[in-house]
Amino acid sequence: MNAKRAGIYARISKKDKQVPKVENQIAMLRQIAEDEGWTVDDAHVFHDDGIAASGKAIDDTTLENRPGARACLDAIRDHDFDVLLAVEGERLARTYLDGLVWIQASSVGGVTWYLDTDGPLDPSTPAGEETAVSIFASGRREGRIRSARQKRRYDRERAEGTPLWGTRPFGYEDDRITLRPAEADLIRQATDDYLAGRKSMIQLAQDWTKLGMLTDGMRRERTGRDGIKKKARPYWTATTVHRVLTRDRNAGILTHNGLRLPASRIQPIITEEELEALKGKVKTGTPMGARAQTLLGGILRCECGAPMHGTISYSQRKGGPRYEYRHYKCSQTIYDKTQKHSSIAAPLVDDELETLILRDVKEGRVRSPKGTDHTAALKALSARLKANREAIDDLAESIADHDLKGIRAQLRGSLKAREAEKEQLLSERDAILADAGQSGDLTTFFEEVEALGELTSKEQVLEWVDRFGTIWDNVPLETKQALIRSRYRPVVKRGGRGFDRVELNPVHSSTSSP
Repeated sequence: MNAKRAGIYARISKKDKQVPKVENQIAMLRQIAEDEGWTVDDAHVFHDDGIAASGKAIDDTTLENRPGARACLDAIRDHDFDVLLAVEGERLARTYLDGLVWIQASSVGGVTWYLDTDGPLDPSTPAGEETAVSIFASGRREGRIRSARQKRRYDRERAEGTPLWGTRPFGYEDDRITLRPAEADLIRQATDDYLAGRKSMIQLAQDWTKLGMLTDGMRRERTGRDGIKKKARPYWTATTVHRVLTRDRNAGILTHNGLRLPASRIQPIITEEELEALKGKVKTGTPMGARAQTLLGGILRCECGAPMHGTISYSQRKGGPRYEYRHYKCSQTIYDKTQKHSSIAAPLVDDELETLILRDVKEGRVRSPKGTDHTAALKALSARLKANREAIDDLAESIADHDLKGIRAQLRGSLKAREAEKEQLLSERDAILADAGQSGDLTTFFEEVEALGELTSKEQVLEWVDRFGTIWDNVPLETKQALIRSRYRPVVKRGGRGFDRVELNPVHSSTSSP
């Protein structure tokens, strides 16, 4: 008789202090499988680390934020194994709707469960389903009780004008109420300087960095989406200074969900009139959808990971002509003095990328979109991007409002998932735009290129290249950018001057290759 095949699912959220770590859960479950004589394929071990499974409403679902759970459910439906191992039912789900998904998938795939806390369970049988539902309901009930207690406590503290505890705001002590004199003085002076027109946000950022007056977050390492630790960023930018100076709390105002609360114990740094004047004067930045000015601005990346932007510099000797130099420079150059950043001559990298696109078109690596209608796809993507942006804004606001570490950790997990979704949607949009072009411009481009015909002589090759350049020049800049993004993710290494230090990182897309 063949041994049963077992699958493993492990999960822990950041606030599960009494639950074994994911790796310990997996080790425990492997031991159970070994004791029972079951085999475990490494491909059938799934986990979600630091991701919560709780929801507020009875029909809430958290599965969209749990890639390990979704992969495990797919394997269950396909009957890739016979029995699912977990340390307890709450590792699978803590909401009724999520619990039903696990029950239905297991019934479809004919997979039974073995929970370390409850033993064997067959959710496809009436008795097994009833037991499973009671396990998930119990977990949901405990979660609701905890949530209700926390909410009552938060409501009481807000009514008293007390901000909830969390990361120390710049300018305040750990209690989030009392001023930290040195930092508060810096905010007060910066407000005066900016309103009087003596200094810009960039100048303030440079001044604060030189003084070494940093937020607590700027001193800590960060963990990226890939789980890799990233160095702290011990410097200010115009954006971070702007965020600090325009906080409502600077005027002693306590808010929740964007609304001002009637009571506040927060000590003010500036007056409400100064705060309103700041908000009215500060520019909101480049509006979304602003037209591109350079071919590779925002496409090129510095080795530090930040985007590079186009800039112009000039030189002129006394009495001589004035020379203009166009180049791309890392957006963090003026702020981050802890490391070197990349820069590169714009004509050099522009010409090389255009040559690569010419080669890709000539060799058939970029497909003509002729005969394909992409309007519906772009419309659907735009709607999804709009919903995604709104969700990201809501989550960012909620993270700012919720100061309890457990809730903030859960919200950050959701925010990471939404940001990853945004990157995927933008990649899809770039690919479609590259394939279809904006307003048919790229379709016309391909039709004209195809009309050049076959090349049989050196003269025809030179004529083809020259004609390609003319056609390419007539393509709108945004369309060129979409085509480049669909093919390459260029990174400029530090040091040197040649194109050899540009790492192209080709993009493998079904819409940009035959």
